[in-house]
Amino acid sequence: MLIKAARFLSRSASIFLLPCIISSAIVYVWHDKMMTDAGPHQDDVLVVIAPGSGHKTLRHVLNRAGVIHQIYHYDVARIFAGESFSPKAGEFLLPAKANLKKIFSIIHNGDNHQRRLTIVEGLRSADVMTLITAMPNLTGSVKSMPDEGSLRPETYFYVHATPRQALIDRMQKSRELALAKAWSGRAKNLPYDNAYHALIMASIIEKEASTGDDRRLVAAVLVNRLNKGMRLQSDPTVLYEASASPPNPPPITKTDLKTKTPWNTYVINGLPKTPICNPGQESIMAALHPAKSDYIYFVSDGEGGLRFAKTLDAHNRNVRLFRQYKAAVEKGTGK
Repeated sequence: MLIKAARFLSRSASIFLLPCIISSAIVYVWHDKMMTDAGPHQDDVLVVIAPGSGHKTLRHVLNRAGVIHQIYHYDVARIFAGESFSPKAGEFLLPAKANLKKIFSIIHNGDNHQRRLTIVEGLRSADVMTLITAMPNLTGSVKSMPDEGSLRPETYFYVHATPRQALIDRMQKSRELALAKAWSGRAKNLPYDNAYHALIMASIIEKEASTGDDRRLVAAVLVNRLNKGMRLQSDPTVLYEASASPPNPPPITKTDLKTKTPWNTYVINGLPKTPICNPGQESIMAALHPAKSDYIYFVSDGEGGLRFAKTLDAHNRNVRLFRQYKAAVEKGTGK
């Protein structure tokens, strides 16, 4: 009797368990397919998860972004994941057709999308401020206008909601470290009292030259003029003001050349009061390692390069060549 009862119970348990096992297998296979099927989005998608967002908010963010097939898929995936899925705040790049498993992994790991900002050489600090202020993915404001020359031109990576002040601080720290390193390896017998004076010189070089060779020769000219007690007479210093660069710089007039400002090197002796832009590292290295040359004049050749001279007569000939070239271009007969 007991044996018959045991057999009955065993058969009953098997009849009951078999559908459960089959159902569990079906759910498991369906869940695995749901997690690994390609997402519905055909392009990369950026999503922003605000700090403090719960699962209810996140499921709607992903649904609105069009990266999940059905909104309830998120709930099922979250239940199966349990404590192994802990969403992070930030901005995330979800690759085209990324499946739900990949999406959960990116958000769980906090793989924030890296944005890029390139500060080109020669911008004024006011120009950089205008650029950063207009960037919608940054937050907060900058305490004050950064000193001219204090921002290092290079490419900076940042994430969504980075404070603007933090980015400015990085630029200034990068400048400080790079300038200190360059200054420690400077050439001998330079007419600078300190690294800041070299930075001022580099800002002039940045505005005067566009190639590495020309930068070092321009540096040689300016250093030679300082050593001889000559005024630098650099055109980019004439119209400088501590503000944003004018969209279309006006031509320099005779009146401009005679107007005394703390930067106009046609009127003042020595270096300007401050840098006139944020120079790149190449210009700093040129200021600290000028070419060995007797040149004390230079002028544009009209084609992006410069002509150098040791005497005023030779310089005047180069000026005439530049004016002839400019006139020919204006008439349409030049290159």
